[in-house]
Amino acid sequence: MKNLLTGLAVAGFVLAWTPVTGQKPASGNLPRAELYYFHPAERCPIDQSIEETTRNMVRTEFAREIKSGTLKFMVVNTDDKASAKTAVGFDINTQALYLVTRVNGKEVKNDLTEFAFSTCQSHPVKFKAGLKQDILDALK
Repeated sequence: MKNLLTGLAVAGFVLAWTPVTGQKPASGNLPRAELYYFHPAERCPIDQSIEETTRNMVRTEFAREIKSGTLKFMVVNTDDKASAKTAVGFDINTQALYLVTRVNGKEVKNDLTEFAFSTCQSHPVKFKAGLKQDILDALK
């Protein structure tokens, strides 16, 4: 019985995080858009707010795209050595929000960090609307 409960708890945890992390494109192709939020281990309220707001918006507004693999959302701890490979190639200091797309086979990185830090807490509706539009444009 204890093994069954442990197994169910692990399965529930895995399923709870699957829509946002660890998703794979259904067709085996690369996602059309990738949204990355980079943060250090030590976090400020604005940093936490950006991650939470972004995660919630992506889960509610783009659930189908996440499930199909056309959109990928990753939260990366820049202090974690295992994440160092992911952070290479991005111009980041500590916190950053990037939307990555592929245009004619080339990777295009759209740095949304300044927009996120200037609007997420003071104008959350503007932040969500702007981020949603950026993602919609990237998925076209």
